[in-house]
Amino acid sequence: MKTRSFLMTTLCALMMGAGFASCADEFDEWEQPDPDPLAKNLTYILNEGLWGANNASISSFFEIDGTPNVTANYYEVINGQKMGDLANAMMEEDDNIYVVLNGSKYVAKLDMTTKEQARYTFPEGEGEPRCIDVEDDYAYVTQYGGKVSKFNIKDMTLAGTFKGGDNLEGIVEKDGKLYVANAWKGVYDFNKELLVINAETMTKTGSIDVVLNPVQVQEIDDKIYVISQGNYEDVQAVLQVIDTKAGTSKVIVKDVDKITEGHNGLIYGVRSTYDADWNTINSFFTYNPKKGTISETSFLQDAPSSISSTAIYLLEVGGYADFIYIGISDYVTNGTIYQFDASGKLLQSFDSGGINPNAMIFID
Repeated sequence: MKTRSFLMTTLCALMMGAGFASCADEFDEWEQPDPDPLAKNLTYILNEGLWGANNASISSFFEIDGTPNVTANYYEVINGQKMGDLANAMMEEDDNIYVVLNGSKYVAKLDMTTKEQARYTFPEGEGEPRCIDVEDDYAYVTQYGGKVSKFNIKDMTLAGTFKGGDNLEGIVEKDGKLYVANAWKGVYDFNKELLVINAETMTKTGSIDVVLNPVQVQEIDDKIYVISQGNYEDVQAVLQVIDTKAGTSKVIVKDVDKITEGHNGLIYGVRSTYDADWNTINSFFTYNPKKGTISETSFLQDAPSSISSTAIYLLEVGGYADFIYIGISDYVTNGTIYQFDASGKLLQSFDSGGINPNAMIFID
């Protein structure tokens, strides 16, 4: 049913763009093709865009007989308007999609065709929204300037706020508590604190010490992981696991840029370092949470050289065959997405449909 709706909407949008006034009559007698090949592959790609360029976008992607089909600016096609400036986050929860636009300063709820259902625009004078987590009836959004906003997901109305910290980044809700990265105060002035906030009352209940400049917070298999970026000088970027009961953190991997939930209970990660000329050097590792062990053997069998030497903006695992996806960017032209099978074999690459692809969601 989701795939039929998606196909009908896509075809309708294309026909209207070609000059048709309405789609209703054209599809009355339309015989739906077998949806299975498409339903297995439907994916949305969030492209961050560039600051001030009003070119954030969502692309749709699916395969037919192994051939990638990417529709760029899909949100714009569906909604009849540009998405806005700097798309920072996207997630799916209970058949709804939530997006955060940093530059345009709004959070929106979309249906599964990316049709916008509700939006909250942050007032002038407030800090830019950054990251989001959704749990039960509420969405929680971090902001620069030291604020977490709580929204009723039914209509995205403001339901509560927390004020504290400085410039807040990643957020995870777990067992009624919000774990929030309090990243930095000013230029080269970094915090080393993970705020703990009661999600119901939106009051601070404690904090956990972490390495300087915590940015990414993720929950994988009921555990919370934090990536701190350090100070870009003598303090390295690290991956930490949080013991929520003890209120402590433990460094498990250094020079980490991104992680995602991989296959067979493993965590896949990207290490990023630089040579003397500031050229990017990427490598790939796996972490076994049950054993607490790290393998330096790459989870990719035949990664092209571009992946090893270009900024990696996206790392995801998903789709009907648990594909591995890596997105790269040069910050100027459209990003490239590389698709690998579960064994790490390169299958194909394709244009992401926008600049700086940073997230994907997979439609079951």
